Amino acid sequence: MKKLMTCLIGGIFVVPFLFAAASQKQSGSVTLEVMNPRSNLEPPPVFPITPRVKELAGKRVGIYWLGKAGGDNFFDAFEKVLKEKYPTVTVVRYKGSLDIGDQMAKQVAAEVDTLVYGVGD
Repeated sequence: MKKLMTCLIGGIFVVPFLFAAASQKQSGSVTLEVMNPRSNLEPPPVFPITPRVKELAGKRVGIYWLGKAGGDNFFDAFEKVLKEKYPTVTVVRYKGSLDIGDQMAKQVAAEVDTLVYGVGD
């Protein structure tokens, strides 16, 4: 019992000394390096807006639809009105995902003079 009391009393004096010594080591200056979470990546290339087609008569007009319900009805009506106003226009239909992708974009650019890109909602 005497040994236990000696350890407890000794601990009362030693433990605060250990905390004080530890806090003195940590009280020095601290340097933080802040990193940019977005990285230093180069932004993708930016392309200017393509000029509008001035006249639709005789042009090839592409319609790109992503398959959203009801879009086919809208584009059927759009094509009908377009052909009534410009009888010599040719309409080419495309269907795909929201992201047209590089391969499809090249194909569309080669096949039509202008494009109507339709999404939903």
